[in-house]
This record gives sequence, structure tokens and C-alpha cells, in this order.
Amino acid sequence: MTNTAEAGSVASPAEQLGAAYEAYGAADRALHERLLSSVQRPEDVAVHAVAEGDDCWTVTVCTSDWVGALATIAGLFPAYGMDIESADAFTLRVPASRPSVARRSGGFGPGGRRPWRPAAARPAPVSRRLLDVFRVRALSATSDDVWERFREELQGFVALLSAGRRDAARERLIDRVSDALSTLGSHGERVYPVAVEVSNDASPDYTQVSIRSADTVGFLYTFANALAVLNVNVERAEIRTVEGETRDVFMVTGRDGGKITGEEQLREVRVAAALIKQFTHLLPSSPNPAMALRQFNALTLQMLSRPDWSSGLRDLESATVMGTLAQLMGVSEFLWEDFLRMQYEELFPVVVDLPSLDEHRPVHLLEEELDGLLEQLDDHQERVDVLNRFKDREMFRIDLRHITGRIGFREFAMELTALGEVTVRKAAALAYRLRSEQYGEPLLSDGRVCSWCVCALGKFGGREMGFGSDVELIFVYEGEGSTSGSDSLPNARFFAEFVRAFLGALKTKREGIFEVDMRLRPHGNAGALACSLDGFRDYYSEGGPARQFERMALVRLRPVAGDAALSERVTEARDAFVYTGTPLDIENVRHLRGRQADELVQRGALNAKYSRGGLTDVEYFVQAWQVAKGREDESLRVTNTLDAIARLADGGYVTRGQAGEMEATYGFLRRLIDALRVVRGHAKDLTVPAVDSREFAYLVRRLRFESAEELRDAIAENMAAAERLWQGAVPGGGG
Repeated sequence: MTNTAEAGSVASPAEQLGAAYEAYGAADRALHERLLSSVQRPEDVAVHAVAEGDDCWTVTVCTSDWVGALATIAGLFPAYGMDIESADAFTLRVPASRPSVARRSGGFGPGGRRPWRPAAARPAPVSRRLLDVFRVRALSATSDDVWERFREELQGFVALLSAGRRDAARERLIDRVSDALSTLGSHGERVYPVAVEVSNDASPDYTQVSIRSADTVGFLYTFANALAVLNVNVERAEIRTVEGETRDVFMVTGRDGGKITGEEQLREVRVAAALIKQFTHLLPSSPNPAMALRQFNALTLQMLSRPDWSSGLRDLESATVMGTLAQLMGVSEFLWEDFLRMQYEELFPVVVDLPSLDEHRPVHLLEEELDGLLEQLDDHQERVDVLNRFKDREMFRIDLRHITGRIGFREFAMELTALGEVTVRKAAALAYRLRSEQYGEPLLSDGRVCSWCVCALGKFGGREMGFGSDVELIFVYEGEGSTSGSDSLPNARFFAEFVRAFLGALKTKREGIFEVDMRLRPHGNAGALACSLDGFRDYYSEGGPARQFERMALVRLRPVAGDAALSERVTEARDAFVYTGTPLDIENVRHLRGRQADELVQRGALNAKYSRGGLTDVEYFVQAWQVAKGREDESLRVTNTLDAIARLADGGYVTRGQAGEMEATYGFLRRLIDALRVVRGHAKDLTVPAVDSREFAYLVRRLRFESAEELRDAIAENMAAAERLWQGAVPGGGG
């Protein structure tokens, strides 16, 4: 940070820098003097660039020594497509500008005025300047005015630093650096070893940090930025690249301006150097380098706050682990916050456990693991806590399997659904055990135990869960009666209490993320939390109050917990209501879709689910065909949308070409919604961002498109295809 101090005299740069400055000749020293003298105001910047053969320059930069200034300069080079091959960074003390009038000092004179004192009687003020000399190589073609643009932009950043707006400068620079890094591509799978040495014996004034490893674009920027966050100031730096290996030496000072002597802060510097060197090696492969850069310092500081930091550092020596972290930090802010701020102890082992990330775990393995954890406990709340930690850890593992490309979208949906089934079954078992211990078991009028089941609907019922999917459920019990305990309850009351206990057993940290949704139960939010089998049959019957969209929704009903015999009876009741052969009122379906597009979408916005041509158009179209033909063709009674499309084609209800287009459109819209949810962290906002926005640029990378225009066109084409479904032959026949 710029420091104005009092000193009797200021030594020349050569005298201040000693041997470190001997390599510079008379012409260089004269240039440095001119640049130093030209920096008068806090925001001034001087840049001098000399071409050194093809695509290489020697660039000298001088400005005030603000905290973050070196990181800013180092970050602008990759932002302009330049790789730093070598650098010398110096901090100098120079005379500050004198005030235009003599200083006053001493006590007050007659009339309340201070007596005059000649200015020469006081030492001249002194400021600190950065004098940095870089040799850089262009990674792509440059324009003739590149260095003037570089100077103007750097001056804007320095003006922010001088105004105390370091965070604003850092945020703006991260966007600039990440844009450049995202075009470079990955350095490859291998992460090279990092040698870090920290010494307090090499210099009388500074702590020396020496780093040797493979050259990585953006390392100097990221390292200097991290040191600034750690309140470590770089006084001098020598950056050299020899045969692809960097040999960097930093002379640094701590918070008090002196050597770093505290073991904790020395440890922080060592860890930061090793982590950043490996992280920047893999950063270009991150889907969103800007987000990853923003979150990387938080990882470093989080690790350093833990007593076992050294073991964690050893875990991060794997290229695959670091690549997973780069993907995680560059995919989703909400996943990263859950990992870092909420559940570091639980989730960090998931990141470093590579065999676990490569493993597909079917339902029976998940149940065995969870049963093993729960059977050791007697307290209900302890069981609930263990259940939720298991659920969150396993969901995070499955999310990582998907965002790192280990599994495709359909496998991802199946694995999340399997976790949902296990979680719902165990939560229901815990809730039933709790209420039975309180009130006794629910009995029917003939003395038999009243059975119950839990049915999935929506994406959960269809085995189509994704990022941000909720868990749609209906609870059904066999019939009326009362519980066997001394504090007896009617069965209706018991199962209402059972559902409340179930809801209390499943914890969700964010809206829509594995959140239980029971709005599709009979009578919706106005209905009982659980309904009897007779109540289910009465509501979902041809003369009952269920509406047409509920008939379509029940296509995806699938029992997931409870008594198998009762589950079969519920499924039979569903079939008797849904698959009657009575055609749907297609005009009513079209009217419903129009209302959704008008009422659930902001004016002028494009919603990937509810706008015309959104995902709901495909789902309703497929469900309408299933309802229309499911009575005569039981093979159509499946809950998964893609399975249903394939069976519609097998039965000749749609052509193979139509089925292929529906599958492609459905898959694209699901992936688009998946990407929107993972970056935003909740399930509700499915508005497609503006094409020229940073969020849209993220979607381009996440969905692996070449350009924003290509993704824009793909969205338009797929939504047009979904909307066309309702313009041809309607489900069940007719036009």
C-alpha cells in the first residue's frame, strides 16, 4: 500500500535495490528514473513497451504501491493474451510531491495562528512506487495499440485501488482474466510437483519464498492476489521460466511490514503457493473460470483454518482431485457454498475419494450403507441427523459424478432417483417408528395392523430427477381405525402425525433442492396430509373432483415405500382412473398451457419450462398419448418420459422420426434446465438469461456449445419443435 513517510533523504534505485538491480544498464536506469518521476498522482500509471523479436516484448510498468497493484498488473497480461516469461518486481521509496506552501508546525501564535516554519526544516515526505519489468510473449495476434489500451485499463484499475475500492478492482479483473483463460484450454491431465521453500535467512529485510514448478498462465496474478488476501505484501519478485519450468523468487513482508516470523502465517504462504500453482494449471478447463477464481481463495483460507491442513494438502496432489475442484468451483456457486461453508468436514472426503467418485451405487448398496449407520443409534434425532448427512453427502457425490463428466444426464437422473428412494424409505421408517412408540400401531376395525405406502410423482416418479429436483409424494393408508397405545388416536390423525414426522426428518438447505412437495395429493394443499385408500379411490375416479391435469400427473405415480400389497392396490386404483380410454379434453390442455405461459412467466422473458415450447409441452404431449392409449396398450403405462416416447414409437402411435425429435427436444430442454438450476442454486427460476450476459456465456460452456449464437439458435429450434407438437395430430387421434 502506498505509504507517505518522513525521511531525510531517499537513496537512488540502484542504492536501494543493490545486487538485484545490477543487471540493468545505464539506458534502462535512465528509463526507470523517467517513469518513476512521471508518477505523481496516486492513480498515475506509466507503461513502456519495447518489441523484442516476434511476439515478445519487454514491458516496464510504474505506479504507486497499492495493495493488489502487482496482482492487477500480472492479471492484465493474460487478459490481453500475454504469457509472462520473466519478471522483476521492485518496490522503491521516492520523494513525494512537496506541498505548494511551507508546512506549519509548533504551537499557536498570537491571534490563534501557528508560527511559520521553513519547509526545509522538516524532512521531505516519501512515497512507495512499484517498478516492474516483464518479458512477455503474445499467445495470439495483437493490435498496434495494445499497450496504450493496456495502460489506460491499468490506470482505471489503479484509480479504484487508490480510492480504496480494492474489492471492485478485483471483481472486475477476475472477469477479464477468466475470459482469457477460458480460451486457452486445459494444460492436460498431469499436475506437476510444486517445490516451495520459505526462508528468513536469505535477506535481512524480507521473507523469501522460492517456487519451482511447471509454467502456468495466470499463476503470478493468482498468487499475488492470494497473498494480498493473506495481508502479505510482495516487495520484490524475480520470475524466470527455464525450459518450461518456472523458478520464481518472492521477497515478501507480513502485516506489520517486516519479515514473516509467525509459524501460522508462514504455513499460509506455503499452502497458498502449492495450491495456486496446481489450481492455475487446471483452471482453463473449468466451465466458469471467473467463478472458480472467486471461490479459490475461500478454499485456501478454509483449509488453513483447520489443524489437519497438511493432510488435506497431500490429498490435493492428485491431478484428478484438483480437476474435480476446478470443475466444482466453476460450475455452481450453491454447490460450492454447501461444500465449503456448510459441510466441509463431510464433503471434502468425497472430493478426494476418487474410487467413490467412479463408483455407481445401486439402491441395495445405498440401503446397506445407511442401515449400517442407523442401526448403531437409539435416539431419533441422532438417526435423523445421520440420515440427512448421508443424503447430503451422497447427493454431492452424485452431483460431482455428473459435473465432472463421469456419468451422462440419464445416469445422473437414475442415481439421484435411487438416492431419493432410499432416503424416503428410511425417513418414513423413522417417522413410523417414532409415532408408533408414542401412540401405538394403527389398527383396522378387525384388529389387523393398518398398512401404508408412499408414492412418488413428477420427476421422482419418472426416475428423472436432476439438479434442484424436488420430491413429489402422496401418502396413502389402508383404512380407518385407531392406534393400539394408551394414548390412542384415530388412524387419520396418526397418519397425519406420521407425515409431519416424516417432513421433520428430511432437511433441505435450499428451496427446491430435494424438497418434499405434496401439492399433488387429493385436494392439494387443502387436503389431509395422508389419505385412506377409499379416499384415494373416491378422489381419483371418473365422477370425482380430480381435474384433468391431475389425471395426466398420475401417469408418473410410482410406489417407493411401505407395504407392497397396498402399493399394488393404489396402482390399480390409479390405472382405473387414468387409463379408462376416455379421451382427454385437448383444448382444455392447450388452454392450461396458455395460462401457464401467461401467468408463470415474466413478461418478455423466456422460461425453459413454462414458456410456449418449454419442457412442459413435451411432457404433457407424451402423457396425453399415454392416457389416450394406455387402456388398450399396457406397455405405455410407464412413468419415465423417454421410455414412454420409445414405446409410443414401438406401438406405431408416433413415427420413429417424431419420436427421435421428441427425445432430442426433451433431452436438450432437460439439460438446459439442469444447467440453469445448478448455477442459480434453486429450482424456481428457469428464465433463460440474455444472450449477451455472463450467465448465458456460462451456459454456453456448460452445455458445450461453441458460441452464444449457436446456443441461442439451439434454444429457439428446440422450443419451436416442442410447440409444434400440439399443432399437428393430437394425442389419441384427430387433428
